[in-house]
Amino acid sequence: MKNKKVMVSMLAVLGVATISAQDINPQNVPSNIRTTFEQAYPNASDVEWEMEGQNYKVEFDVNWQDSEVWYSSDGSTVKTETEIKKKDLPQAILATIDNQYATYRVDSIEKTDQNGSVTFEVELEKGWDEEKQLLLDANGIVLNEWND
Repeated sequence: MKNKKVMVSMLAVLGVATISAQDINPQNVPSNIRTTFEQAYPNASDVEWEMEGQNYKVEFDVNWQDSEVWYSSDGSTVKTETEIKKKDLPQAILATIDNQYATYRVDSIEKTDQNGSVTFEVELEKGWDEEKQLLLDANGIVLNEWND
């Protein structure tokens, strides 16, 4: 009985994940969206397309950095997420990290641009088992903070 409940729970989780993002064959992506993507990212590798709600999401690498772009059905960019390096952070964010999180080390950074609003999600680590996530604006203001 317990195994059956576990199996049903696992299938439910898989079903929700499958509904929220569906991998799709690149040939099934409208040509206007594929063309827009290929022109914007001619050096993209490891390209994978998904449907996420009504938007087409493409995950890819450029120069060994992960990126994601969401396109609406008309081919306009809805959102971008790009992995960046610490040296590429705005000085205001570097100052916030140095002043408020000096005992932490920057592990990873993701830059998000949605509707003209740019935010940075910074994962910080301290020691082997303490992690913190920060969401900051370009001015170094912490919009959200949580332990990971």
